[in-house]
Formats: sequence, C-alpha cells, structure tokens
Amino acid sequence: MLGRDRRGRRRRPEQERGLRPLFPPLGSGWESRALRVAMPSVMWRTFERLVGCFPSATDARAHGEALSYLLERERRAASLWLDWDQAKQTRLLRRGSPTVALRHPSGDA
Repeated sequence: MLGRDRRGRRRRPEQERGLRPLFPPLGSGWESRALRVAMPSVMWRTFERLVGCFPSATDARAHGEALSYLLERERRAASLWLDWDQAKQTRLLRRGSPTVALRHPSGDA
C-alpha cells in the first residue's frame, strides 16, 4: 500500500525517513553550489563540447570538472607567463643592457 507524506509524495511502508537521494554523495573536498551563468549561445555550445570531455555521474559534476579545468589552465598560463618574463629580465640583466633613465614629462630629472 502506498501512502502519501505531508508534501504529497508517495511512500511505501518501509520508507520511514526521507526519500532516496537523487544524486550520489559528493566526495571529500567537493562542495555543491547553485550558479547562474549567462553567455552568448556560441560560447554555450563551446562549453557543452568541453563538458563532454569530462564524463561524470551527473551533469553538475561534469560542469564542475570543466570549470575546474579552465581555472587550472588559466592559473598555469599566468605562472608560465611570469616565469617567461622573469627569465627575460634575467637575460637582459646578465647581458648588461643599459637601463633607461626615466625622466619626468616636465623635463626635470
């Protein structure tokens, strides 16, 4: 016999507390948040293609993995640029390139 709880959901007699979770539990270190994003249609298609590269138990987790990938890639790109710039500055200093004296626009030193 199926009864109904106070929200109108069907219940079996053995269902004493709560309904079965719809999604598998999150692993340690994972957190779920609602996020609303607006972008052009063409960018959504690009993002959905990227999400397809991250098979996961749920769409939300695949979206999270795609966003994590993009954030990590951006962080690495920034650190690579900083490494490149630092190496360039070191090469210039070793070469003994003359430094340019900065002058005030009014002509005063």
